[in-house]
Amino acid sequence: MKRKLNLDDYGIYEGISETVVTTNRGWTSNAAPMGIIRKKEKLFARLFKGSTTYDNVLSEKILVANTTWDPRIFVNSTFSDLDDDYFENITFNGRTFVTLKKAQCWVAFECTNNKLTSESLVTELVPIKARINRCSIRAPNRGLFGVIEACIHATRYQLTGEEKYLRLIKAYGDIVDKCGGELEKESMKLLYAYL
Repeated sequence: MKRKLNLDDYGIYEGISETVVTTNRGWTSNAAPMGIIRKKEKLFARLFKGSTTYDNVLSEKILVANTTWDPRIFVNSTFSDLDDDYFENITFNGRTFVTLKKAQCWVAFECTNNKLTSESLVTELVPIKARINRCSIRAPNRGLFGVIEACIHATRYQLTGEEKYLRLIKAYGDIVDKCGGELEKESMKLLYAYL
């Protein structure tokens, strides 16, 4: 009998878990920060039209949620394509998908019951395979979360050009300066360079 995956073991809890999602189409790999939505045992992702992740999921019907504590990966995958050496190809049940080599863990999902709107695709996620690469016990760092929030507001700023998002980015940058380590501060500088 097949054992059901306990998503708590892979860092995906009730609410929205911030991950870096990897997808591929053929030999082309893509990574993008994305929240995995969990309501009890139901899992969903909302993908926005025009993104590579959206196109790849429509084509391949699979995505991988990677858990990482590296803020540079969040920033770089928000604004640019990651180099091929960030990715690892995994074959399972005759299907190939990509993961982040340096993720603490990952969960591969089959994308089902896709609902298309004029702006997005909402897909139900069914876990099919998971791996823990390394166990990382780490207390939450407000600097890392500040970088993630700043990335979210930076994408909104790029889409709308609204000044309020620049103010929010600055506010989260102040938190990173106060609470983050060198890695988080370096990542925030990288984010500012993309704007």
